[in-house]
Amino acid sequence: MVEQLYTEFHSRLLARCTAMCHDSAMAEDLVQETFLRALTHIGDLQDLSSEQRRAWLYKTAQRLYIDYIRKAARETDSDPVDLEITPFQEDFSAPAVGQLVGRLPPEEQAIFILRHFEGYNATELGEIFSLPPATVRSRLAAARRRLRIWLTEESAR
Repeated sequence: MVEQLYTEFHSRLLARCTAMCHDSAMAEDLVQETFLRALTHIGDLQDLSSEQRRAWLYKTAQRLYIDYIRKAARETDSDPVDLEITPFQEDFSAPAVGQLVGRLPPEEQAIFILRHFEGYNATELGEIFSLPPATVRSRLAAARRRLRIWLTEESAR
């Protein structure tokens, strides 16, 4: 069964993961982990149609990627060096921006990073996070408002 899934869906799943994360090595890892998950759910997958199996694989890969983004956000939040706020200087380098973005709630942070650093649009982010595009746009607006406030506070110091 897993061989059949692999033969039928591997190349399409890899293409989807590469498009999702823009990193071929990470995409390969996601595909590998997805097929490992398929092994543990083989009984469930046997009862599904080919289209349902494809959807299961895509959704599993998507959730694994979201978990990766959330874990990266938590690791940024929990690193005490990253949490220290240095005196504000008009420094818009990646570490300075990362320091402010690291203060956002994890889901807002993931959406903001994927939108502004990875180039995803609201529709794509909606698919990734299972949210309507309007909700993605409102969360991005909220994140930008917070960042603007924090930036203003830092410049006043």
